Amino acid sequence: MNKTLAQAVLIAVGDEELSHFLESALSEAGFDILIAPSADSAIRLLSHVKPAFILLDSSLPDMGGMRLCKFIRSELNLVAVRIIILSTIDVPSERVLALNVGADDYLLWPFGKSELLDKIMLTPQAQRNEQQHILKAGTIQMVPEQWVVYVSGQPIDLTETEYRILQELMEVEGRVLTREELLEKVWGYKRACSVESRTLDVHMSRLRQKLGGSADSIVTVRNVGYRIKVSPDWLRH
Repeated sequence: MNKTLAQAVLIAVGDEELSHFLESALSEAGFDILIAPSADSAIRLLSHVKPAFILLDSSLPDMGGMRLCKFIRSELNLVAVRIIILSTIDVPSERVLALNVGADDYLLWPFGKSELLDKIMLTPQAQRNEQQHILKAGTIQMVPEQWVVYVSGQPIDLTETEYRILQELMEVEGRVLTREELLEKVWGYKRACSVESRTLDVHMSRLRQKLGGSADSIVTVRNVGYRIKVSPDWLRH
């Protein structure tokens, strides 16, 4: 059984300079650090512990960050852990590939400490509301404090980013959120380009697939954004 480490970051990076920078920046910010210089060592660590965040080097030795990310999501079934792919490749297709294999974000190296911490802190763990409440829309029920989503009474597995998109929509109880609002709230993008807008499309598509028959609860407002269908029995406790 995996031991959950709420303030731990797994740094799965082969480059020593980058690994040292990440370890220094995050340890100074108060995080517990786990180091894995290869995909194999990362998998061994993840069989025993469950960190809050994973930073993956896209060029990680013996597997590569993209393949490892897909393995973590599908084989290790770590769906709630936030995964950020780190890369030196500034190509739009690489960002889209990272999202398609299950990453929550893509960060281009070199970057500064403040940019790194901004990405890390954009998480429900860091922003969670202390007041427990239940959000409900049709057959979808969310309990933020327990980090669970139910559809027709059955729990579903969402990545952290998928969860945050759904939570943002449910929190505003039927109000339309523009694409720009969602990109800023979930990813921190102030002025989104076409590639970053595509980021939202990829995650929204995956979220709807996982909602199954309840996917139509998320309504696309053409050329504007999205809203959640609010049922008469909307409850907040």
